[in-house]
Order: sequence, then structure tokens, then C-alpha cells
Amino acid sequence: MLRSFTLAIAALASSTALAAPADLIIRDAHILTVDPKFSIASAAAIQAGRFVAVGSDAEVLKIKGPNTRVIDLHGQTVLPGFDDTHVHLTAGEDLPVQVDLTHIRSIKDIQAALRARAKITKPGDWIVGTRGWWEYQLAEGRLPTRADLDSAAPNNPVAIPGPHYIIVNSRALGLAGVTRNTPDPQGGQIYKDAKGETTGLLMDNAGRFVRRFIPRPTEAEKEAGMKRVLALVNSHGLTSAGDPSGTPADAALFRKLRDEGQLTVRVDFAYDVDPALPLDQVEALLKALPKPGSDGDGMFRSDEIGETGLDGAELTALLEHDYPGKPGYRGLQKVPTDQFEKFAALVAKYGYRLRPHAVGDAAIDEALDAFEYANKEIPLTGRRWMIDHAFLLGPQHYARAKRLGLIINSQYMHNYELGALILKAWKRPLADRSEPYAEWLKNGIMFAGGSDGPISYYAEPLLEIYGEVTRGTQWGGRLGPNQGISRVDAIRSVTINGAYTTFEEKVKGSIEPGKYADFVVLSGDILSVPAEKIRDLRVVTTVLGGRTVYGSLDGTVPAGAQ
Repeated sequence: MLRSFTLAIAALASSTALAAPADLIIRDAHILTVDPKFSIASAAAIQAGRFVAVGSDAEVLKIKGPNTRVIDLHGQTVLPGFDDTHVHLTAGEDLPVQVDLTHIRSIKDIQAALRARAKITKPGDWIVGTRGWWEYQLAEGRLPTRADLDSAAPNNPVAIPGPHYIIVNSRALGLAGVTRNTPDPQGGQIYKDAKGETTGLLMDNAGRFVRRFIPRPTEAEKEAGMKRVLALVNSHGLTSAGDPSGTPADAALFRKLRDEGQLTVRVDFAYDVDPALPLDQVEALLKALPKPGSDGDGMFRSDEIGETGLDGAELTALLEHDYPGKPGYRGLQKVPTDQFEKFAALVAKYGYRLRPHAVGDAAIDEALDAFEYANKEIPLTGRRWMIDHAFLLGPQHYARAKRLGLIINSQYMHNYELGALILKAWKRPLADRSEPYAEWLKNGIMFAGGSDGPISYYAEPLLEIYGEVTRGTQWGGRLGPNQGISRVDAIRSVTINGAYTTFEEKVKGSIEPGKYADFVVLSGDILSVPAEKIRDLRVVTTVLGGRTVYGSLDGTVPAGAQ
């Protein structure tokens, strides 16, 4: 039962932390502490970036000093800062040079945006769009083809990358040497029309043909784009984020922003090492990386290898059985099992943790096989290895996952935004098995919530909480309507559970003395609003280590947060 609680200020007063008065006190608040009892408080004191007291107004105000800033929140709801364990912050590096397609609703909209960019782009120079959508979200009910892109920008190579595909025009295909006779690569598919001609859609590993030709932004552009993304996710309440895949150069940019005091999210970073490479190359890359955990300073840490893709997504997830209506088709296996097992063993050997991308049940089998293979040489228990996505993690996997002490980085945002596609591809009852949270909790599966954002999916933890509770979707239906969980469990998934994925549950993830002063102020009470209204709540203020990084604590409400 939710209840108020009393903190023994006298016991704290003798500590070094309280030798000086608090820097900031928030009072008259509805603070959901997310401590082990999910206690409710009304006030919290902050000193040097950490909570030093949490309890009633009267108790906490005892450590007020002459220079303490006291903010009356007039009953507003406060939660720990949100932790999105799978959000592609590095996608923001490309924003300054991309055409913004995040809010388009038709192929005509896409063409109009590309034509506008083509008018100011030299012939022969690349035009690249932001991450996209699936056909059901467009008015035409289909993805654009190379002919559509040719019509908009005939004199430029064009590419629109998505989470598991890239759509390109004829010039881009020509540069990459992709023709009707090019065979599909391992773990990829070159889509073709009824006449055998390429349509411009390159799925999963087939995108590699083109991606190597796309120019990268300058260092200044990358930094500007990263700052835009950090501001975006701060506005959604993120104070911690797990970036599941990046390069040493990406890590260097995060460190630069940290050292300059401009990193406004605590970043858990995973290095991208291609598991399909020859194993001697894999080992050389692992040797060249920093010592795992050597960056752990509270703002940037890295001890993971990810997001090593074992399969695709909704249309190409690797399944144990045939796709409904597609005899003989079970999705794409991106890396042979034997290769991935040896890859996992090398990751363990060099002290890193592994977080593979595995959506389908057969891909999860492959991940577990590889983890067990690695475990024979170096025990994984207690090392908190992870599987990302794991849509179809089911009863056949539970004992193996728990035996290894695994964590699932799950994102209901896939169901929320792409539920119609999941239903189309997998049909019921399989589609209703996508991310069965109630069943996971009942069976002791540890999972943390995220978004797979921020560009094509909403990196909004409030939407994640809404989906975990209601099983609602953007298109209006529900997937696995009996798999909703309590608001308390959903809130834990995007706060303390996220902290657990990085061994930081003792310093963040809840509002308790000694922890980082990371918190958000909401526009309403997430515990009492009707469940369907959770997604209408807004983040009013985001505070990182006692410093406001979005909104204001003085009552100023950012636009759109009403």
C-alpha cells in the first residue's frame, strides 16, 4: 500500500553530507520515491547534486540554511529521472545534414521535402532523410520506391534509412552496384518487383551495400546534432540513457560533452563490434577498446558490446515456426549460430557485457545458446548480460534466462507504434505474445523499459508506462490485452530497473538520500489519472544532479506541457 514515510533526519545530520545546509529543497510535492516500498514523500533536500534528505516538509526543512533555495511545488507529482535503456542518441549526429521526415504522412510529403532539398543541393551530392515509418502509416499504404525518389531528386543519390531498412533511388543503387542480379547477402534482402527489378528497399544487412557510400557529417555537425537530441530527450524526462550501439568516435564525443559540462543525460554506452567479422578481427577490435568500466564517473560509462543484430524486426524476426501465410519463411538470421557463440566467448574474455538484438523466439534461442557457450569458460552469473527487444521471449526461455541472470531491455514502443505491422506480419495469437510483461513478472524475468528512439520512435517514457499498463497502441487496438502490469511496476521499469542494468541502483533510479538528485515534475498525478490519460501527461521539469536541464522549478511551464 502507498504511504507517507518518515526519514530520521537526526541520523543524517551527523553525516558529512549534512555538514552544510541544503542547496535546494522541494516541498509540498507528491514525490513517488520508487524506494523498495514505493513510499510517498512531500519534500526532498539536495546538496552538491545528491539527495540528502527525503520525507515530510517539516522534517526536510530542518536542514534549510540562509542560502537554501526552497521551491513549493504545490502538490505536483515528482518521479525519479527516467532511464531509457535503449535509445539511439548517436542517431542525432546526422540531424544537421538530413531532411526532416519525422512528421510526414504520405509519399507526396516525402517527395515535397526531397524536392525542396534538391533545389539547394549540388547534382551528384547525397540527400539523406531521417529515420522513417512503415507503409500503414502513409496515406498511400505502401513504402516509397526508387521511382518515387527518382521523381523527387533525379540528379542526386537519395537514401532514407529506417530501423531495419534503407530506401534508395536509382542513383544510389548505381553507386553501390546493386542490380537485379545482385544476390541477397546473409541476413539481408534486396526487394524486387514482379518483373525482378529492384524496388529500392534494402532490408537489414542488404543496406550495407549503400550505407558505406553515404557521407558522414563533420565533427561540428555531429556535436550540434547531439545537443539537439539531448535537449529532446531531456524534454521527455530522460536523465539516463543506454545508447546500444556506437563507435569509439561516438564515445569520444560523449566524453567531450561531459568534460565541457554539456552532457545533460547520464550515458551508458555500448560499442558496436560486428559479430559477422572474422574472429581475429573481432578480437583485435575488442583489444583496442578501453578497459570495460574505465569511464564510470556518473555521467558516462561503457562496458557493453551491442546492438549486435541476430535478426530483423517485425517482418524479418527469426521465428521458430513459419510466418503465418508464408510457408517456409521464418525470417532472417544475420549471424550463424557457431559464429555468434565464438563472438560471445570473446566478448566475455575481454570483460565486456553483451547485449544482442534478438526479436524472434528463434533469435532469442541463438542468443541464449551463445551466452551458455561463453558461460562455460567465464561464468556470466552476476555480470548482468542483456538481450535487447526480446519480443517473443516465452516460457521455453525463462529458466535459461534466469539461470544466467539476464536482463531484458524491452521497449513497448514497438507495440505502440508498429503494433499494426506486428499484427499483419505475425497474426494472432502470436502477435499477442509480443512483450508479455505480466507473464514476465510472474515468472521472475527482470526487464527495463525503453523506446528504441529518438528519431522514428517516441523516446517518451510516459508513453512507455502507458503502454505497459494498458497495452494500448497508436493505431487504437491492443496487443496482448491481458499482459498489462501495474503502474508501480511500469514506473519501476523506466527508473530503478534501468539503474540496475548499469550496476547503479545504489546511486540512481529512486529518490533516496545519497542518490543523484535526478527527478522529473509531471503535469498530473500518474497514480490517479485514468489509465488512458497517462499518455496525455507531460514532463514539466527535468532535473539532473540538482541542475534543471528542461523547464523550470519556479512554476514556468514549457510549451506543450499543460
